[in-house]
Amino acid sequence: MTPDFSELFHQSSKDHSKGHPPISPNPAEWPEEWKTTYYKTYTRLPKIALSDHPPKADFFDVVRIRESRRDFTRGAIIKTQELSLLLKYSCGITNKLDEQRFRRAQASGGARFPIEVYPIVFRPSTNSGQAPGDDLKAGLYHYNVKDHALDVLWEREFSDKDIGEIFTYPWVKDAAVGIVMTAIFWKNRNKYGERGYRYILMEAGHIGQNMYLVSSALNLKCCALGGTRDENVEKLLDIDGVTESVVYALAIGK
Repeated sequence: MTPDFSELFHQSSKDHSKGHPPISPNPAEWPEEWKTTYYKTYTRLPKIALSDHPPKADFFDVVRIRESRRDFTRGAIIKTQELSLLLKYSCGITNKLDEQRFRRAQASGGARFPIEVYPIVFRPSTNSGQAPGDDLKAGLYHYNVKDHALDVLWEREFSDKDIGEIFTYPWVKDAAVGIVMTAIFWKNRNKYGERGYRYILMEAGHIGQNMYLVSSALNLKCCALGGTRDENVEKLLDIDGVTESVVYALAIGK
């Protein structure tokens, strides 16, 4: 009989002290590693600067109309400005506390920020006739949080077959963008041990809910995905699937 690993993990990670020393209530006594925010960047790759001009939206209305939508209009595109707002107000820097500390859109256990976000733009937006600067080529991108920019990893279009090899649901092929979240596990585990894995999943959930709410404010359709073909996605992202691995994904469209 196959053991229930989810139950085993949940039970074994109940102990706050497992895998790490006691955490002093005085941050001055913490190692520098715990107080350092690390940013994943692709320094040699081209970048697309993103803007920040959010529309006005009533928070309670946005919560009320939030829903999972799978009825994407095939061929509709996401503009650069829309993707910019979606990323910034889901997982980007929203406030500067001092020269070293920044507030982000999501809660993060110990401000470790282990989640990385990779937008996959399925089809180009250059044929839609919008104003210059709103075009976004199809391809694979990484959200550069520190610079509020897109790291351009690979410019290419994705066929229905390509999309089906990374997401299991057939309706994803009609979306405009797939959002993949990965976790860099050591960022949490070096402070919180095994229990840090729980905090990683919590943070991914916070970001996912933010994406739903921002999508509602921008009149975009959004649906969280459980069906990712993890090994194929990780190969596409060129990550090893061990130190950094897929934890969550969403489809965005119109």
